[in-house]
Order: sequence, then C-alpha cells, then structure tokens
Amino acid sequence: MDLYDCIHKRRDTRHFTKDEVPEEVLLKALDAAHAAPSVGLTEPWRFLIVKSQQKKKDIKALFDDSNKRAKLGINNERQSKLYSALKLEAIEETPLGIALFCDHSMLEGFTIGTIGNSSTLEWSCACAVQNLWLSLTEQGYGAGWVSIMDYEKFEGLFDVPETWQSLGYMCVGKPATDYGGEPMLQKENWKKRSPKPYIEYV
Repeated sequence: MDLYDCIHKRRDTRHFTKDEVPEEVLLKALDAAHAAPSVGLTEPWRFLIVKSQQKKKDIKALFDDSNKRAKLGINNERQSKLYSALKLEAIEETPLGIALFCDHSMLEGFTIGTIGNSSTLEWSCACAVQNLWLSLTEQGYGAGWVSIMDYEKFEGLFDVPETWQSLGYMCVGKPATDYGGEPMLQKENWKKRSPKPYIEYV
C-alpha cells in the first residue's frame, strides 16, 4: 500500500470483526512504533498488551464511568442525543488492546530537547502511536484510541512505575468497515473534517 494511501485510509476504528490479530501483525506494528522519532533518542513509549478479559472488563468500567460524566457536560440536547448514539470504544469486543504509557524517568538525568517543555516526551509517544496505527492499516488491521477515562484509575489497573504516564488505550483488531472512506465522526454527522490544513506564512 502506498504511504499516502495508508495515511488517508487509517481510521479511528470502533467496529471490528471477530478475527484474531496474528502475533506477526502485532510485532510488526510494534516494531514500526519503536522506529518513531523521539526527543533526545529517549524512546519513552511503553506498550502493555492486554488480552485478559477481566482486565478489559475493568478498563470498560472506567470508560463507562467517565463517559457518563462526559454526557452530563453536554448542554445542547441535539448534541447530547448524537453523542449518546456514537460508538466510542470496542474494549471487550477486540481480541487485544494496548495500554499506552509515556515513561518520564528519562527526565531524572539531562535529556536533550526537554529543557523548554518536557511534554516533548508525550509528543514522541504520539509519533510512535501513529507509526503503529499506520502499520496496522497497511497490514489490513486497525485500532481505536480510547481516551475517555480517569487516567489515574487507569494507571492503577496496572503495576507500572510512578514515572509512567498513561496516554490511553487502543482497541486492536480487524476493521468491520472503513466508514465509507471518511472519519467515523464525520460519517455520523458529529463534525465535518477540514478539507485543508491551516497554513500561514509569516
């Protein structure tokens, strides 16, 4: 698949088939993630592969609690109904998930590129996640990034060091749809995607 085709075909997927994810597909995607650029060559990304149904159930409970609170914050009735109709996760439906973390222990010593803003570590992790996502897409698989949850409680579900910051959870599997070649939120009339990026020459 051409790189630009892959970029444009990538979807934040919420609908999956029952197909398993072969180990070689997962490892190839993780290898692509690890090839991402990172500030000061820190490689701060940490991936925990979740296959346990009990762990998925615990993560789903965190999502449900946070999602209920999110709905309460919507004042527009039409928007509230539309939000309630959106499928925003597939935590228990996918064969595996990936808990995403950023390891801030790199900041315990001098770290190139973090003096102005230590968030460059998280930006590096975002690059890794994008590589992982594109690799899955190229291989015919997909992922959905779940960010609606209490991150402190999410971290509590895993025995991770205090320096690990949660970045959310990815549901991984075989996509059941490509949403008509457009983002799901656009397909469901939540929001229209901008046709062009914002650019200003200064």
